[in-house]
Amino acid sequence: MHEAESAGKVLRFEQPLNERMRTLMRLEMLFGQGEFGIAGDSEWHSRVAIATLAEILELLSRGDLKSELIKELERVTSTLQPLMDNPGVDTDRLQYVIHQCERLLDRLRGHPGQLGLALRQDEFLAGIMQRSGIAGGTCAFDLPAYHYWLHRGAGQRRQALEDWYSNLDSVRQAVKLILQLIRDSALPRSHTAQDGIYQRNLERGSAFQLVCVELPGDSPWFAEISGSRHFITIRFMEQGAGAERPTQTLHDVDFILRCCAL
Repeated sequence: MHEAESAGKVLRFEQPLNERMRTLMRLEMLFGQGEFGIAGDSEWHSRVAIATLAEILELLSRGDLKSELIKELERVTSTLQPLMDNPGVDTDRLQYVIHQCERLLDRLRGHPGQLGLALRQDEFLAGIMQRSGIAGGTCAFDLPAYHYWLHRGAGQRRQALEDWYSNLDSVRQAVKLILQLIRDSALPRSHTAQDGIYQRNLERGSAFQLVCVELPGDSPWFAEISGSRHFITIRFMEQGAGAERPTQTLHDVDFILRCCAL
């Protein structure tokens, strides 16, 4: 990226503060990566989409994510409902968001069994997933059926990928909506990290779920964030030349902070 391009951009660093948020943010990243793979025409784009789908299914197989999403949507809905009576609230927008939550709740509650189970039982996908854990395990000589599929037309491959991913559309939409509402729950505040470090106690009684740090796109630093529901530490690091380890800057760093709780 050229300096002129990066100067107008915002560089964001986020840190989830509980395991549910970690899972949602990982799913968000994987769905975005999958969309990139589906949009491309080459064999390598399709490989990205399939490998990403395998990662999503692996993540969905850990624990009962359907119950977790339902609980989070129920919590968000119960938090938003009382705001309908607040003066100054955009009731049309709020009602729309609540309706979206309720619609996704109905879809998830009506989903039979574990999320992604039908895809894991697909013999073609199961064979690829079984080999995906092996480095280079999806070569043509390992999976000739996959090799054949990858050399079908781009339109055919894209349709198949869209059909598979559509099985997880309620998950994708729920993750997107929950994270959007949580991110939008906090106003941006300007702060300065003295000598490259900022520490803060988080207000007790507020269920903080996510910390977001924003820097200019051309910033010479990146943020390392650690913390819990009660305390956060942000260190601004400089990347040394070559293979040197990053070190904390000794400069004062101005940044934007969002502590998100919904």
